Amino acid sequence: MNVSSAVRRAVQTAPQLAAAGGELRRTMLHACANALVPAGDEIVATAMAETGLAEARLRGELARTADQFRQYGDHAAKPWRRVSAGAALGGADVVTVPVPVGPVAVFAASNFPLAFGVSGTDTASALAAGCPVVVKAHPAQPRTGELLAVLLARALPEGAFALVAGGPEVSLELVRAPGIRAVGFTGSLQGGRALMDAAATRPDPIPVYAEMGSLNPVLVLPGAAGEATVAALAAAVTGSAGQLCTKPGLVLTGSAGFADQLAAAVAALPVHRMLTPGMAEAHQRWRATASAEHHVVAGEGEPAPFAVVVDAADLAGELLAEHFGPSLVIAVGEPGEVLGRLEGSLTASVFAGDGDRDTARALLPTLLATAGRIIWNGAPTGVAVCDAMHHGGPWPATSASWSTSVGTQAIERFRRPVALQGLPADLLP
Repeated sequence: MNVSSAVRRAVQTAPQLAAAGGELRRTMLHACANALVPAGDEIVATAMAETGLAEARLRGELARTADQFRQYGDHAAKPWRRVSAGAALGGADVVTVPVPVGPVAVFAASNFPLAFGVSGTDTASALAAGCPVVVKAHPAQPRTGELLAVLLARALPEGAFALVAGGPEVSLELVRAPGIRAVGFTGSLQGGRALMDAAATRPDPIPVYAEMGSLNPVLVLPGAAGEATVAALAAAVTGSAGQLCTKPGLVLTGSAGFADQLAAAVAALPVHRMLTPGMAEAHQRWRATASAEHHVVAGEGEPAPFAVVVDAADLAGELLAEHFGPSLVIAVGEPGEVLGRLEGSLTASVFAGDGDRDTARALLPTLLATAGRIIWNGAPTGVAVCDAMHHGGPWPATSASWSTSVGTQAIERFRRPVALQGLPADLLP
């Protein structure tokens, strides 16, 4: 379907979807989950062929995707209103209710072809908010996108969901389409910024909720510089070939010995192929650049996992940039001197022992200013779909640090509060 037809259908359906009560939205989203699960074998096989991701990883992702639809549907069915007695307004009560923003453009991500793809969290949260969705398929996974779109379209009312495909010109056309009222995006900083610029130059600018680049720094304090931390971090760096938005990109430690152990562990772990040839080439270029300028410990295979070990005083430029793939920068020095120079990230992690509490307490304010989620003694690569989860962070991690793309609060991106003052009770939504 082309962009103009898809958006026109979404605009026509928007009033009907907005008027649907929470129970109907719950039924609709549960139907999406029920459509995906029986087709699991075909979905996983198709995604494996297009991405190279492991079967176990994709089956877990499919379970998360189905559960996401159910959770968001259940959340949409809960009453949402705030009431204040209007003593200061001549006795008129004020009732705040949520209103769907209208058709939402969603851009499928490549690294989570199910949970952040055509059937992903942006799609589910927009539908839960009462908004039709037009999804732009990721060009690296056309068959996976088409399969998911067919399954969802069968489960949803006509006009509530549409799939479009194409290159950058289609992406910009979708964002500029007059009927689109908001955008959900997961991908590169370059891609997200292009969509933001297009949305900002519309006659009627619209919000773009973009998740983009994230370094995800990790502090390893003296009391936790042991084998368990080495194993946890090495697995987090190389899992899914390092193609996770929450992959640790920078580890700060005061121990040169720990840095060497971690570098060797990263290099020793096996990885599978990367999602696209372009991503694999970028990983190779980063390894060549890093090897020419710094101490690099690399493993075998292609892509080869590797770690760059540097002095914390030398951290600058490419060493502080996100690099997709199984690579890691390990900086030896005083972490407090580095944290204040970092850009925003989705996560920041602290590995600490009981004797490190005072140090961690002193660093916490800087961590709060740096990241959207702080993890204590754990790798950042696990993200739970729950009410309290925040998957966002300061620029350039996201375009809107107060918003999340994971968890039930993701729904709030696509509905706006309206205060109703003094309305008779029988007129309240």
